[in-house]
Amino acid sequence: MKRNLSQKKNLGLLKKKKQQEQQPDEKTKSPSVNEDAGDELNLGGDSSRPKTALQQAFLARLAGSRFRELNEDLYTTNSSSAFERFQKNPELFDQYHEGFRTQVMSWPINPVDVVYKWILSVNRSRPKEEQKSSKLTIADFGCGDAKLAEKLLKIKAPGSGKSRARKRRKKQKENASDEKNKNEESSSDDSSSYAFKVHSFDLVANGNPNIQPCDMSNVPLEDGTVDIGVFVLALMGTNIADFIREAHRVLTPDGKLKIAEVRSRFESGTMEESNKDANKSSSKKGGRDQKNKGKNSKFTYSSKRSDDSLLKEFLDVMQDLGFRCTKKDRGNKMFILLEFEKTGKSPSKDAAFTAKPCIYKRR
Repeated sequence: MKRNLSQKKNLGLLKKKKQQEQQPDEKTKSPSVNEDAGDELNLGGDSSRPKTALQQAFLARLAGSRFRELNEDLYTTNSSSAFERFQKNPELFDQYHEGFRTQVMSWPINPVDVVYKWILSVNRSRPKEEQKSSKLTIADFGCGDAKLAEKLLKIKAPGSGKSRARKRRKKQKENASDEKNKNEESSSDDSSSYAFKVHSFDLVANGNPNIQPCDMSNVPLEDGTVDIGVFVLALMGTNIADFIREAHRVLTPDGKLKIAEVRSRFESGTMEESNKDANKSSSKKGGRDQKNKGKNSKFTYSSKRSDDSLLKEFLDVMQDLGFRCTKKDRGNKMFILLEFEKTGKSPSKDAAFTAKPCIYKRR
């Protein structure tokens, strides 16, 4: 009897041990409900769950705040310092341009599109034989996401249509046995068919093959190798004159320079109030109306009443830097477009200019 009880006890212990071995360990068991909740509240993580409207609004607010902070830093620091900072922290580039893209969505027109169409018109004005024999070389200073290059590198040169496509297909068939050679020949044929060669410069590339990271005051180009230089909302920093000197260096003698900037950086607009009684409290000083800013006031530009002193100062400095303004376009309410050509004079080493920074209001 005692032996039977002992055997039963041993069998019971063995059965209990097996059950314990089959149970998952605390360290390897699946996440609990509380752990899932923690992941869901981690707004910066890569949770597959869709975020609530409140979470999305919170993230958008954080992104906007970060953009305004970085934007102010870029406008109020030297370009070499900005380049060093963004090279050490390349994630700042994505944070800045995420906020910038949000700003662009609210604009009536993107100046990149305006400059793109202008470049196409410049190319069309060249003789056909010249368009076939040589590409137009563009330098995009402060290119951002390199959208201008993305657009221009889709344009084929005259005569690069069906005839070149047939030649390419023929070469591909002839080299079908050698995949490596086929890819190389196809690539070289495609690159030669584009109408433009585009150099895009910004502080960080972040994997974009079209962007060459550098300081805008020291770009990796030879002297006199660029037909058109562009600054699209890119005169950021306290050493703008250095950017212009660098553009002058890389442009050909008959090269063109296009600048698109926010009008408020070069002009002083007027405050207009919808309440007519507010006009009584207005006063004139220095030939400009300075009205009290009421709740219903709005900022507008007027060709007759805006103050052009800062723009005139900028154009004078451009003269010192070897550029003559050939066209001013104020057709857009938000942006001013300026076109320049070389004067033949060497840029002054002492010329300096800093436009008003375009700083967005903190909310």
